[in-house]
Amino acid sequence: MSQAQRLIGGIACLDFVNTPGGSDPEDGARSGTGTARLRPFRAALRRILEAEARGTGAAAGDLSVLNRILSAAGSRRGLISTVRGYGWGWLDEAGGPERLLWPVAFSAARLLESPDLVRLKSCDGCGRLFLDASHNRSRRWCDMQGCGNRAKVARYRARKD
Repeated sequence: MSQAQRLIGGIACLDFVNTPGGSDPEDGARSGTGTARLRPFRAALRRILEAEARGTGAAAGDLSVLNRILSAAGSRRGLISTVRGYGWGWLDEAGGPERLLWPVAFSAARLLESPDLVRLKSCDGCGRLFLDASHNRSRRWCDMQGCGNRAKVARYRARKD
């Protein structure tokens, strides 16, 4: 398994905590049927990942929120037939609005138990969380074209003044 393939496991949870709207599972459930349960999960997951990026470890209360979602999802996850054999999938559509969080919860769990958790960082520019896939783990920005470029331009201008 390549480095890039190992790091893919945490992408869904990072996209979920970094995106303020749009592709957020909360947006699909704003009809009022489950939004009150979705927001605490997002906040707890963000706190867990930020604590890990700082190296401090997650709070027990936040882990219990994640574990509640994982527990609900675990009974509905199993092997399903695929084009090339079998793979993990969802056995039914039950679960209500929380079902939207199951893939995110499993992605977060895979990242948290992965040896690549040490590559989880917070961007020096905007604070977004990202996985540092660089060889020497020295990446400081979520995106070189955005945050990295702004930081380098600011340093250049400071030297010129």
